[in-house]
Amino acid sequence: MKCLKIVPALLLASSCLFFSCREKDSIVFNEADLEALDIEYQWAVVKIPYVACRENPSYEAKVVKNMRKDMMGKIVGERTVKVVDGDDEKYEKWLALDDGWVPENSVSVYMNRMRAENAVKGE
Repeated sequence: MKCLKIVPALLLASSCLFFSCREKDSIVFNEADLEALDIEYQWAVVKIPYVACRENPSYEAKVVKNMRKDMMGKIVGERTVKVVDGDDEKYEKWLALDDGWVPENSVSVYMNRMRAENAVKGE
């Protein structure tokens, strides 16, 4: 009686093995998808209407490009700088993008490009 219960299980297991190992159903990875998942660089998405990308991490530095809300940039560096406002001194973090420096409080930072793209799409 136990043999009758084992036979259907063996047939089911062998059919699953046979049909799941077909050569034509191979998985192909797209190189662009792998790059979007890469966590070597973080990505920034502008969260305010406009932000100026500057030559150096300073509000007095020359503006090299303007970015609009939801524009993305790869973060290639960062620096904390002292900001003096009258008698008040504070420290502010700036991020270096490919296009220039932006204050960190003007962008949202994401672990990889795919997360940044999904944030722009609203997902």
